[in-house]
Amino acid sequence: MAVPRRREGSRPTFSQAMRRWGLWVGVFVVVLGLGGWVVYRIYFAKPGVAIPIQQPSDYELRLGETVRYNSVPPTSGPYAGATTDWGIHDSPIPDEIQVHMLRLGGILVQYRPVESPALEDPVAEGLKRLIGRLRTEHFEKYCKVIVAPYPRLQKKIALTAWGRLDAFDAEEITPEIEQRIMRFLDRLMDAYNPERASCP
Repeated sequence: MAVPRRREGSRPTFSQAMRRWGLWVGVFVVVLGLGGWVVYRIYFAKPGVAIPIQQPSDYELRLGETVRYNSVPPTSGPYAGATTDWGIHDSPIPDEIQVHMLRLGGILVQYRPVESPALEDPVAEGLKRLIGRLRTEHFEKYCKVIVAPYPRLQKKIALTAWGRLDAFDAEEITPEIEQRIMRFLDRLMDAYNPERASCP
């Protein structure tokens, strides 16, 4: 009786090799795509521009101490022990207090004021109306917002959150600009809140 011959290992055909190679390329592309999506969501999908966190970021300034911040307006760094009220302000807020408000999870919506108080400022009035309406209709959601003038701005409007800045020009508050501001508020309010501050 003949003993069956043992089959020697055969090499994969060209089409089998191509299928295997294609499978590995497909896995690689999926992993690369997922990694890119995660990086995009973390670093680029947030509104505004990321500003490097200024160190020391957990240092409370002593009375009389000053600091030079790495952005205008500031988005992080040493901060004053004092705070201010949320809501609408008619006077500029000192940088050190701005940073403390950002540490509480807040957002600052600031505008470059017109040169003369006698001139109309549709941007300032539009921002006050928008934020006033949001805080009236949805206080718990938009309680940690400040609107204030900031004469040192290069652009007309600056939105700041901890580590984020969105500065742009505008002649009035259009529906598109309202959406831009609301997206900034919705995505970044309370995103950083080491003091676990709640709404007042």
